Amino acid sequence: MDTRFLESLLAVAETGSIAAAARLQGLTAAAVSQRIRVLEAELGATLLNRTAHAALPTETCFRLLPAARRLVRDAEQLTNRIDADGLSGPFRLGAVSTALSDNVPAVIQQFRQKAPQAVLTVRPGTSADLYEGLRSGALDAAITVAAPFELPKDIICRTLEAQAIVHALPPERDLSKTEAGKLPWIVYDRQSWGGRKLWADFGALVGEEHILCELDAPETIAQMVSQGAGQAILPVWQGLRMHGPEMTLKDLQGGAGREMVFLRKHTCAAPVLADLVHKVLRDQVISTHG
Repeated sequence: MDTRFLESLLAVAETGSIAAAARLQGLTAAAVSQRIRVLEAELGATLLNRTAHAALPTETCFRLLPAARRLVRDAEQLTNRIDADGLSGPFRLGAVSTALSDNVPAVIQQFRQKAPQAVLTVRPGTSADLYEGLRSGALDAAITVAAPFELPKDIICRTLEAQAIVHALPPERDLSKTEAGKLPWIVYDRQSWGGRKLWADFGALVGEEHILCELDAPETIAQMVSQGAGQAILPVWQGLRMHGPEMTLKDLQGGAGREMVFLRKHTCAAPVLADLVHKVLRDQVISTHG
């Protein structure tokens, strides 16, 4: 039995959808469906109740899930034990979009220097999607915004930094005060983990004003603001400073900022590599903020 197929089953069970599981694993929905069909043929049992928009575990599947999780974990640990220092083998890191530019290049560099035998895979996604990937076993660790709920005890959460919040406007040289007051808002998605916190703290600034669009993509929002499309409330990730000459950034007080965290499971199959990633991220924050 291929444990990769079990990983797909676990991903479907966690997300309730073949399409969502496929996104988490970087596969097509057809590939995930085929894996589940192979498992069903091998086990001689129906594992999913399929509908047009969902795929839910059957009672038989629920009974198998604990053993499936153990098999996947044991297979990963078996591979890692071949390497005495734990610095080889696969490592799947999830990262929200801003972390792709802020943090991931440093992680890649350190893997090349200190873990050249490791195979690093980076998967972009929203905080919620990456969290589900971690829970399902599709990811070994993730850089996300802090969750708006209490995490289960099997998840280790390490705070990286609290990012300041700013009011972002087009360059002052291109905008009069009257024009600034008429700019529409480009809103950081209020359903996302990061946008939800910003809206709770600073949503009153937007009020009933015209909202042009709502995106879970801070870099795209920054680009739109720099091109004069609107104004926004944004966290200050390192990459935002690259837009400095192209935008007017006004500090906002009164909120706790956007908290960035590093997540991994207690049962991570590659704990040494996870510790290496966390050290790189921690050192990077110390270097940036002094």
